[in-house]
Amino acid sequence: MRILVSIAMLFWCNSFVFGQEPDWVRGKSREYPEEFYIVGVGSGDSRQDAESRARAHIAEVFSVNIKADISVNKSETLREREGKVSGESNEVTKSRIDMGLKKTLEGTEIADVWLNPKDATYYALAVLDREKAALKMSERIRELDGEVVRLGQEADTVRGKVNKLKLMLLRRSLLSDRLSLDSDYRIVSSSGKSIQPPYSYEEENSAIIKFLQNDFVIGISGSGPDSDALTQTVTDLFTGKGFMIDPAGGKGADLIIEITTKMDPAAQPVDDWYYCRWHLKLNVFDPATRAVIMSSSESGRSGQLTPDESQRKAVFDMNKRTVSVASRLLDRLTAGEE
Repeated sequence: MRILVSIAMLFWCNSFVFGQEPDWVRGKSREYPEEFYIVGVGSGDSRQDAESRARAHIAEVFSVNIKADISVNKSETLREREGKVSGESNEVTKSRIDMGLKKTLEGTEIADVWLNPKDATYYALAVLDREKAALKMSERIRELDGEVVRLGQEADTVRGKVNKLKLMLLRRSLLSDRLSLDSDYRIVSSSGKSIQPPYSYEEENSAIIKFLQNDFVIGISGSGPDSDALTQTVTDLFTGKGFMIDPAGGKGADLIIEITTKMDPAAQPVDDWYYCRWHLKLNVFDPATRAVIMSSSESGRSGQLTPDESQRKAVFDMNKRTVSVASRLLDRLTAGEE
């Protein structure tokens, strides 16, 4: 009988000790020091919720999106119908980078779980070994560096200015992603130092701008109602950034921006307002192959008190949208937006 009571007392004491709040609940763990581990703490009504939030806490320290669900506007995807370089290959590369970080985070382990007896809240401790994570991340960076070097060699030998531009833009995009990966590497690495790239993003961006402004001619043409005004708007926008514009509208251009407009004014008012429907399309293509590189469509309805005023308002609205679309193209070419 005394033996049974002793066993019961021992079990009760151990349960009481294990029920105490662990040190890591407050964010610090003696067993998993920050020098060697990245730790995350999560809480929830269930153990599963707590563990999921603990893992998510670790993911939050990284700059690259780990969801691997690249959101791409298909109407503005860089692409080439025939050839090696395409917007789709760019998406695949980015997805591979994101999945690389996701694979790194798969090394995250749930080291401990505690149930608060006062409010039945679960707490979970997730840990990521810095050395192992840094090794996986450095392998991804080296792999990416190899792709950057390969693209640079291909850009130096490829035929056609448009193909060269696409390769340069793709390489700059990879260098941009590499900057994010390297930032994450510095977080997990015990040294906190970067892995030096074969080329810098700044150098590649400068090379693209120099190439566009000195060796590249852009033609701008328009068709449809009031397209001349929109063509002039885009011409002013590009010449203001130092681009060379073909005055013949694209006959000697390396790249052509084609603006097409349509307007459908209403003959009858609606609640005393006249509306004019409009449609704007902007295509960027290679004149040598007619391959579309970028395409964007905009539609709208502009209303005023008279038919003439509604059409003038439609032109005004189309002009605003043209500036917006053309500015995005400029950003893609010169500011590194992808």
